[in-house]
Amino acid sequence: MNDATTVLLIEDDPADAKLIQDALVDTADGCFHVELVTCLAEALKRLNEERVEVILLDVTLPDAQGIDAFDRVSHAAPDSLILVLCGAIDEETARQAMQRGAHDYLSKAHIDAHWLPRALRYVIERESARDALRNSEERFRAISDASPLGSIAPSQQGGSSPMYIPTIMRENWSTTR
Repeated sequence: MNDATTVLLIEDDPADAKLIQDALVDTADGCFHVELVTCLAEALKRLNEERVEVILLDVTLPDAQGIDAFDRVSHAAPDSLILVLCGAIDEETARQAMQRGAHDYLSKAHIDAHWLPRALRYVIERESARDALRNSEERFRAISDASPLGSIAPSQQGGSSPMYIPTIMRENWSTTR
């Protein structure tokens, strides 16, 4: 990560915001640029202006609470990595957000200058690996679809079985039967 990753921090508590900003800005490699907004309306306005890579979202904001806050941010920034910040009483909301597409959640009680940057780097790298896998699968499918032959994989019984049948073969197979 040579370029600084833009992190949009959506947090209304000044003490929590300062703790998080300090933890990310003071990293040895300086790989995070943090922008703070204190309410959902400001966040939505900012997300409408320009894409951000990572969003740290407090789910107890003055103008949005709970899963509604997550849903609105997720809709406004579908390509951003969203991590939900929660207190002890918000953990169920954080789990719901994970089911709806949040990339992780962090307990505010456990945020410090060591673990927060590490958690963000992990989420960023994990998503990068997923993107690389998706791209590889798309290339494989394109190559296989262009091939007149299917791909064959060995079976557990010692024989072989078709692993992937190109679209053209499936179409020809169904018309000859």
